[in-house]
Amino acid sequence: MSIPLHIASYNIHKGLSQFNRRLTVHELRDRLGSLGTDIVFLQEVQGGHNLRLGRFPLWPKEPQHEFLAGHVYTEFAYGKNCVYDSGHHGNAILSRHKILSWENEDISAHAYESRGMLHCEIEVPGMDVPVHCINVHLGLTERGRTRQLQMIAARVRAMVPDSAPLILAGDF
Repeated sequence: MSIPLHIASYNIHKGLSQFNRRLTVHELRDRLGSLGTDIVFLQEVQGGHNLRLGRFPLWPKEPQHEFLAGHVYTEFAYGKNCVYDSGHHGNAILSRHKILSWENEDISAHAYESRGMLHCEIEVPGMDVPVHCINVHLGLTERGRTRQLQMIAARVRAMVPDSAPLILAGDF
């Protein structure tokens, strides 16, 4: 059976404007809430950052994926990709539907560039099988992206049944 799903994908740049001058995460939450989407794929989500908490008075106390989910998206998954002294960031999937399972896989192509693939299975009412949702943030170089696409294809072959619906979204 075919069920319409409304999705969005957005690289939120850690909830900051260009050059990290202005906090944009509150505007993002308002806009995401008004989109009417079922599933949102986010890249560069700040899971935690101790220094920014002090620099921006309105910096959310909870991780950005939880803050952005608000009261609209009742389910979310976060895949931590890059860890540093003051915090970490990664990919997130927000959903109005139940997330049955999720796993984050490291698909970094280089030691200096941490990237991940967040794979969720989501139960959508009216569908016989879960929807597989994969959120990726590919690297900057062509060679790295080629390697990452091979890793994504291998995961799809191994983990997603041929008859299952698949949504691949992210920052390509």
